[in-house]
Order: sequence, then C-alpha cells, then structure tokens
Amino acid sequence: MGDAEGQGSLERPVIFLDENHCGNRHLHAALDAFGIRYEKHLDHFPRGIEDTVWIPVVAVKGWVLLTSDARIRYNSLEKNAVRNNNLRMFYFTRNDIGGAEMGAVLSKALPKIVSLCGTETPPFAASINRAGEVNIRDNFRT
Repeated sequence: MGDAEGQGSLERPVIFLDENHCGNRHLHAALDAFGIRYEKHLDHFPRGIEDTVWIPVVAVKGWVLLTSDARIRYNSLEKNAVRNNNLRMFYFTRNDIGGAEMGAVLSKALPKIVSLCGTETPPFAASINRAGEVNIRDNFRT
C-alpha cells in the first residue's frame, strides 16, 4: 500500500481520483482490472474544496493523485503543496476525451504508473497522453 510518510517507493500505489474523475466508472473498471485500490475525492472531501487543502492530506496518506489538472504544476500555492508534501501526481494531458476512452488510456498507462511509483522519489508530476504513454514532467525541485 502507500508508504507512511509519502517518501520512497510504493510496492502497490493507492490511486486518488480527484473531484473531476472520482465518478468515472471507466477509470474504476481500469483500476479494478489491474488490482489497484483507489480512493474517490467525494468520499473524503466536499465538492469545491481548495486543492491546497486536500493535496497535503492525499500526499501524507501516500496516495497517488490522478487528475487532468496540469495547472497544479504552475499555481504557486498548489505547486508548493505538492512539493512540501511529496505528492506523486499523474495527469491526463487531454481533458477533452470521454470516460470510456479515458479508461482505456489509463489501462495502457497503469504498468508505467506502478513502475514509476516504485522507482521515482516524490514529489513528481507525470503526464499521461492519449496513447497511454507516461512521462515525468516535473520533480518540483526547482
């Protein structure tokens, strides 16, 4: 499961689906098929809560964020929340694809996501493109 302090490697990540994705049954199905446990935003936080409030909680629990909000990498308060709490973050590069396609993309990306969680020291942000390719984009160290 998650590492206790949000540091080091994860043998098997717990994926946190942000508010925009927590109801996507296609993502749930992809995670279930791969045997990945997941947590849904609305099971833990109210709608519309500021990212700077929930990011530290998710990171401290050792959960891995799945989002389409790449802007987190650029908003200084959110970026600091990621950096200061050692969050592992994966984001879809396109937010204009439907739920079924997003589930298929995640299915292709999951092996690499699991691998990076086991090898890459947090914090980091990695993109997931439409082909399911995953690439580290930011380590928040600069």
